[in-house]
Amino acid sequence: MTLLLPLVLFTLLALVLLGGDWRGGLLLTLVIGFLQDPIRKLTPGQPGLYVGLVLIAFLATAVVLLQKRRGQLQLKEMFWPAPALNRWVPLFVLLVALQAANALVRTGVPLRTLIGVGFYLAPLLGLWVGFQLGLQQLFLRRLLQVYLLCSAVVAGTVFLDYQGVDIPLFQEVGGGIRIDFRPGFFVFGSSGLWRTSELASWHLSASAALAIVMAASAGRHRSRFGWLLLSGAFSLLSLTTGRRKGIVYVVVFAAVFVWLLARNAPGRSAGRLLATFISAGSLALVLMVLLPDTILGDDFGEYISRAATAQNDLLERFNVLGVRGFLSGLQISGVLGLGAGSLAQTGDLQLGAAEGGQSAFVMESGGGKLAAELGIPGLLILVPLAIQLVRALVRNLALIRLLATTTATLELGLLSFTLAQIPFFAAAAGVYGDPFVLLLSGLSIGTVFAVPCLLGQETARQNARSETPPVAAVAAGPPR
Repeated sequence: MTLLLPLVLFTLLALVLLGGDWRGGLLLTLVIGFLQDPIRKLTPGQPGLYVGLVLIAFLATAVVLLQKRRGQLQLKEMFWPAPALNRWVPLFVLLVALQAANALVRTGVPLRTLIGVGFYLAPLLGLWVGFQLGLQQLFLRRLLQVYLLCSAVVAGTVFLDYQGVDIPLFQEVGGGIRIDFRPGFFVFGSSGLWRTSELASWHLSASAALAIVMAASAGRHRSRFGWLLLSGAFSLLSLTTGRRKGIVYVVVFAAVFVWLLARNAPGRSAGRLLATFISAGSLALVLMVLLPDTILGDDFGEYISRAATAQNDLLERFNVLGVRGFLSGLQISGVLGLGAGSLAQTGDLQLGAAEGGQSAFVMESGGGKLAAELGIPGLLILVPLAIQLVRALVRNLALIRLLATTTATLELGLLSFTLAQIPFFAAAAGVYGDPFVLLLSGLSIGTVFAVPCLLGQETARQNARSETPPVAAVAAGPPR
């Protein structure tokens, strides 16, 4: 019976893609991303391979999109601000292929290797599809709306879980992790249909941030209140997971978004955004005050108190997992690396090629995991690749201010959404083993690479009315 739902979903996806509708395929992929966790929970043995369902659907959609583009990857247009990426990205893909073979020889576990390959290639796949979405701003907004709608539905199950509804679909994969609030009081956190409370916290905080982006970039004032209310509700629910990272992420995102808007958006955008954040926070506080104790529960104050202590542990966690985790990763890498997926968490938490507690420690460090699996050769490619990515983003930031205000605000919001995740990846990489999380992050930052082409589209429209000024021709970037 548990195979029936995935069979129906992928049959629908196949019918949509056979018709050449990659947009419909992408929307269905989002739905699959939300349903893969409850499907896994109901499947005997809860196989870790189910986390890859969304990646399979996304890959099939990307193939149809590539066919629509007549087989052209358009990397020249995509990497126009940093042409060196055309060399470094293929080298990185080759490295992942070699490290996949290395891991397969070392561990002999194909599942872990497949998950490892997905970990490295999913962001690149998302980056390319995100670039295509950036060229179609109306559909990009629609996609974000569908994600937020699905997230709101699943968030309702988190609330039911918090209220004490006990059904198999609400039980965490692996039994959950005990969260100690204070002596004598502990919980396992609410997860709802998401497979763990940590993943629930990520999606709730991500949804809160994206709802803010939708509110800030909305063309109509009347639609902003709804997005703000939704953002406040997501933020409030993230507390019920018992994970402090979620609410801290929203704060970090807010700071990055305001800073980027203040430097790169026209007019008073930063001031309006700050007012938007204050409004969202105020709505969350109003919800806490107005909702009766019978809904929030007598222990909700404990969740708030725990969230307030996050700042005490932040620097220590980033130092331990960020710096020491990276050094430990280098130490166990054996110079050449353990191979892609050697430290992947497949549901049973086996450590594969790298044995011992040190490996479990490195698993939670983003930099440590990269160093351990890819070794020195990986760092020699990742460092210049990262430098070129930053170079491309900086150059695109200089062009964003030339876009229409609503478009510029949306792109800056999506960039902030991704940048704010970097410190959390460094200090809490576990949730980033989920291909759905990686794809969403890749999609978000990929849209920013479309900025030069968006300016080119605007310039082309202007050329239809008047002669193109020299400055506009330079800003337009490469043709599509």
